[in-house]
Amino acid sequence: MLVDHSLGVKGLPMRYVSFSIYFLLVLAAGASADQFCFALAETYYEQVYCQLQAKAQTKGLPSFNQFKKNDELVQASLLKRPAERNGIKLPAPARKATPSPLTSVTQADRSATTRLKAVVNEPAAVPERAVSESGSGADCMLRAKQIRCGNQVFNLIGNKANQRLAKGALATDNKMNLPRYSESGFSQYLIRAYQQYIDKMCDIGLCGVTMTYRKFAYLYQDLQTKGLDFAERFEIMYSFLKKDKANMGVSESSNAPQGLQLQDCVLLTVARYVCDFQGRNYIFESQ
Repeated sequence: MLVDHSLGVKGLPMRYVSFSIYFLLVLAAGASADQFCFALAETYYEQVYCQLQAKAQTKGLPSFNQFKKNDELVQASLLKRPAERNGIKLPAPARKATPSPLTSVTQADRSATTRLKAVVNEPAAVPERAVSESGSGADCMLRAKQIRCGNQVFNLIGNKANQRLAKGALATDNKMNLPRYSESGFSQYLIRAYQQYIDKMCDIGLCGVTMTYRKFAYLYQDLQTKGLDFAERFEIMYSFLKKDKANMGVSESSNAPQGLQLQDCVLLTVARYVCDFQGRNYIFESQ
């Protein structure tokens, strides 16, 4: 069992401090959206940890990074009592815990990208706005921070400072609003939900810390296995992210990693490419 019993930094008061603000104080450095707990959560139990962290209810729990290294059985055991105290539903693992299939292996990323491309290119898979001639990538090139498709240019984008967001972006009534599942087909539904997720994360200036499609789909499966409402959970996540974003600055710098290739990328809408590389998402947007 990988359990770290540190309670924080000596001298730091443990009242209501969000995960992101806590790390800002610990590191005494510039704010980074990478420290947003909900932006890092890839499973339901990790989301529960983030809720407890936001309420300063993680006394006795390991650090988030250590918590992630435990299997589901251990995570559920660690979360059981604090979740009960805070009225958070905690379904038991459905079966014996196994290592997470979410690995940061380039080949796995590219396999997921291939599957995503197959669905996006289905005629009925996505709204009309996601269909364009540049989607095939036949005449496209990726160089540094740009994808060029004929006369169309997509620039790599990262996070945005709060003062550059649209009015009301961080307001309570700005919702994630993921679509509800219908009989249109699972793959098509998940693509539409993913498009909405990416749009709404960029709306609040967090384009730089979005989930890859592979992680998004895995979280959907995890929530379904535990009998939880997918759209509802994302509303909870979004509300916490907006609160954290309202209280901290972010770095707006963005860089494409060495080794990123066009084959790692999918034209998700006519205005946006998403690229899955080594477990991270990179978004290129048409200007």
